[in-house]
This record gives sequence, C-alpha cells and structure tokens, in this order.
Amino acid sequence: MADFAVGSGGLLVAAYRRKRFLLEREKGRFSPEDHKNFLEKELLGIDVMPFAASVAACHLALQTPEYFTNRVNVAIWDSTELSPGRVIPSIAGLEFVMRGQTDLEAFVRPPKKRKGVVSLTGEIPKEIALEKYDVAIMNPPFTRQERMPEKYKNALLERFENYSDYIEGQMGYYGYFVQLADLFLKEGGRMALVLPATALHVRSSEGLRRLWAEKYHLEYLITTWHRLAFSESVIFREILLVAKKTRPPSNAVTKVCVLKMLPDKMSKAREIAERIKSARKDYEDEDIVIKIHPYSKFTADTTDWHAVISLSDLRLIDSLENLLASEKLTVLSPLAESQENDLRHYKFRDFHGFILSSEERAQRQLDLWIVDKIKEKVIIARNRRRMHRVEIPLTSLEKALRRFSYVNTIDAAQTLDYLIVKPFKGIEEMAHSVIPANIRTGFNEKIIKSWEDKFERKKAHLLLGRRLYLSAPGTCLIAFYSDKLTVGIDLWSLRNLGKSDAKILSLWLNSTFNILQLLYMGVACEGPWMKLHGYMMDRLLVPDPKKLTESEKNRILDVFEKVRETEFPSISEQLETGFHARKTIDLLWLKILGYKGPSEELLEKLYVSLLNELEIIGRLMGGAQPKGNQVDSSPKRDKNGL
Repeated sequence: MADFAVGSGGLLVAAYRRKRFLLEREKGRFSPEDHKNFLEKELLGIDVMPFAASVAACHLALQTPEYFTNRVNVAIWDSTELSPGRVIPSIAGLEFVMRGQTDLEAFVRPPKKRKGVVSLTGEIPKEIALEKYDVAIMNPPFTRQERMPEKYKNALLERFENYSDYIEGQMGYYGYFVQLADLFLKEGGRMALVLPATALHVRSSEGLRRLWAEKYHLEYLITTWHRLAFSESVIFREILLVAKKTRPPSNAVTKVCVLKMLPDKMSKAREIAERIKSARKDYEDEDIVIKIHPYSKFTADTTDWHAVISLSDLRLIDSLENLLASEKLTVLSPLAESQENDLRHYKFRDFHGFILSSEERAQRQLDLWIVDKIKEKVIIARNRRRMHRVEIPLTSLEKALRRFSYVNTIDAAQTLDYLIVKPFKGIEEMAHSVIPANIRTGFNEKIIKSWEDKFERKKAHLLLGRRLYLSAPGTCLIAFYSDKLTVGIDLWSLRNLGKSDAKILSLWLNSTFNILQLLYMGVACEGPWMKLHGYMMDRLLVPDPKKLTESEKNRILDVFEKVRETEFPSISEQLETGFHARKTIDLLWLKILGYKGPSEELLEKLYVSLLNELEIIGRLMGGAQPKGNQVDSSPKRDKNGL
C-alpha cells in the first residue's frame, strides 16, 4: 500500500490500524514481526515536505511503541518524479530533515541533500526500491493550476507525457496524483482517494473521468452533508473515491453513499464500512444513505458525475431526473449566446462606472456614487462619502444592474442602476477621487469607450445569475428580464433571445425545478456559493420555444404578466411559506411538462426538500453543526414550516 502524498501520515496510520485489526482477527495476535513488516515492507509513504514526511515516519513507528524498528518506508521526494522500478536513496537523519519545509519550486531542480529515505535513528537507512502496489491511498494537494510555478507545470507535463490524453489545460495538481496512482497500481489494484467534489464535473477534470471510465471500475463514491469536507480547514467540498483497476463486468454497479454523520469511533467506521460493502440495493438508516447506480451510467457519459451526489436527499435526484426528461426541454447553449459580466469589465482600479439607483443598493466601499435626482436630460449623482454632486447627461449612461442581491422582481426595470458608457464633463473629477495621483493619466476616454464596447457586445433582455448564494436573505430571484437591453454584474447575459422567448425562459429559470437543476449540476466554489460556468450552458436544460404550442406560449406569457412586478421574498422564505407567485410558476411548468400526478402534493414535498438542502448548505459554510451532529435527508418541515 502506498501514499504518494503522505503528509503527516493520517491515511497510512489508518491503514496500519485496519491491517492490524484484520490480522488480529485472523491470527489472534499481533507480533513485533508483523509491526516490522508493516513499516518496512507493506506501507510506503512519500511527501515533498521534509517536516511532514518525518512526522509521518514517527506516527507510524509509534503505532505500537513497545515494538522497536529502525526503518520506516517513508521518504522525502517529489512523488511526481517517481515510477515503478526506481530506487529512492537514503538521507542524512531525522535531525536534519525536521529543520523546515520546502516548496514545489525547489523540486524542479532540488538539491540532493533534501531528498531521500527518512531515518528514525540518525543512521543511514536503506534505500527504497519502488514497485507496483495493490492499493494507492491518498489525500493529494488540491493546488490550482494557476498557483503552480510555470517551470513546475512544464516539468509535470514532461513527467506525465504518457497521460497526455487525460490532461486538460487547467487540471488541478491533484490530477497528476490520480495518474501517479494509476502508474503504480497493479492490475486489480485499487486507488482510494480524497478529492475535491469538483473532480466529478469540472471540465478541467474530464480527462480523469475518462481515465477511470476506460481503465477502472468506480466502486464507491462517498460524501457527507455533516460538514463541508473530510479534511480539516478545507472550504471546498470533498469526496472519497474508490476505483478498482480492472475491466468491469457488464452488470457492474457504483455505490453512492452519503454519510449523515461522521463516525466518531473506529468501531463505528468499521460498522458503516461493512454496511456499504454488503449493500445490494438502495438503503438508508440513521447513519447513511446508499444509492446504487449501474456503472454504465458513468462510463457512457464522463461530462458530469457530480449529479449523483449533488443533493443530500438522493431520492430528490430521481424526481428531478424524471421531470427533466421532458421532450419540451433542450440545452440552453443553442438558444442563446452566453456573455459573462464581471465588475472588472467596467472598472479602472478602484473606480467603476456604476451609479447606484438608491443608497440601499450601495453595499461595497467601491460603490461611491448614487442617484440623487433625475431631471429631464440628466441625473445628479452624489458621492455618498463626500456629499459631492456631479451632473451626468443621460446620453452618457445606460441602464444596468450593479448586483442582483435584493432585486425582488422578475422584471428588473424599476431596479436597474446606471452605467457610464460615454465621457462627460466631470468624469475625471469622479474618477480622481479614488484613483491615486501617479496613475490618473491611465484613466482616459479609451477606458470609457471599452466600457461602451463591452456593454454593446454583452447586452440582452435576459440575465441569469453566475455566482449564486441560494440561501442568502438577499437572493430572491436568479434570472431577470428587461424590455430594454442591459447587462448585470455577476450575471450571464443570454443574448439573441427576443422579448417573448426571454420572458418564457425567465419563468423557467426562476422555477423551483431549475433551482434544483442548478444544485444538481452546480459548482460549489466556497461553501454555499454556486458558480455557473460557461461550459455548463451546454448542460443546462430550458424549454425550447420552438417545441411549445402557441397555446402553451400564450399561457406562459399570461403568467409572466401576472408575476413580472410581484415582489418576491428570499428564496428560502418562498419555499417555507409556499409563496403564491412561486407556486403559480411551478404549477404552470408542471402542466407544460406533462406531469400527471397530484401537482400540489409534489410541490409541497419539493419545497420542503429544497429548503432542507439550502439549510444544510448554509449550515456547512457557517460552521454550525446540525442538532445531534446529524443530517437527516428526510423532510423535517410541513407546508407551514413547522
């Protein structure tokens, strides 16, 4: 068993204890020879950090402190340099290697004295001859591609040139350790990995999913909604993945498991593991939910595997998939061109081009200018810090959304802010109040012209949230319609849609079914924040206006007119109270999609389940633990929120 990113040795220590448990159960005892075999032959740990590798060696040696050993198979090395058949030489002693850390850059051309086998006694230890292993177990580093030194990235590409078909441009550092595990595994061996949940669906990791689909049987995917991650001090969601290096039979299955709570004792962990291993059909108890999928579901499409763990209530996934199977739906990308809008597009240093429509909408320090008065051909903008006023011609402005938090009507016309798109007398004065004197010459008419060009290139009748915090009190809606072509910050502009089609899609995108769909396919960036990437427009299902009858279109447009100026509370409150406008929209789409069951009953269950999902996600980010240290996937509320 090998761990090529051993860190302080937590996984190898757990492996040691599990091996000892099994050996004692078989033999009835555990001897010094068994301890020696574990440390010197059966467990291998390697880490690039000297201090971490040294601690791992100590942890392993102290698992049975009464049994002495002077050798542990732990080395300081950049594992990505290694391959089966190579030999890791010895290093000077533990006293030297515990002096400090190093970094990745040092291992592009590392000094030899900082690498080698760790010594526990100060004596020169034996070298380690690398071979292929039955198990590769790891919690690899999640370092993003952008944070890796350029020389080191190039070195990795050279080292893994045989895996070039599985390497995507922005693949994270952990991806190379997945490939390293494959390199060192025997046929029939298993990789058991702690990975970011994004490995299951982001485009940069699709090569890894193809690798698993082509060469492995993905046996287990394990996650938890008890906390955000299995590791400490991690703000990204994690999974446990177990895959066997073999050609799976046609009836192979993958077990998707959601832990309702993390076991607090080794005996409890073993007990849950046995339940997972022995499950032959879908199963749920107070500790775990198990959903069994045919493995062919994963091998047939490597685009997105995250959907199977996207919701804590795995039964909700089945309901959603049935609704999304309607022939009335199609992917968004052929219908609309998606243009990203970010504040950086309309900003020079700390000065951005937005004039906020009201004081309440100025939520950041950068939001300095708000509308004081509107006259026939000008607005009076007021600096909310200095009480200074500037007169701006309306011909120099366009309507746009600075942010969509607390925008509570689908028709955003009454909330739109103003965006500067043309120069006017006084703009330098506005900008110079926040731009340092030594760089003020950089702010000129070309900057303003670029804002106008971007606005013209990106404007649309329909805007869709790009970064979403669904459980936030200010998130009332996620898609917004405007008769006047506009843009919005942290929103996608869905271009090339006429007004009628934009109205139709605005109702769908704000429906409960689409919110569930976003959770189903969304990327958790940090805790509850969801990021809708551009490539996901190729997956996002929406109604195809061409597949709707004229009668259906008219019915949808009638509902739009009824609710377009309705003030929606937060999404959480809408679900908790069964808000009338939300229910009207959802009942409409159930009818359009041809749902034959009791619609009111379905919505009641969906609202309870979705509210529970949002509360769990919000709790994870906030750090609060569920009552009783447990997350129950079953609904906890009735329609009145009790």
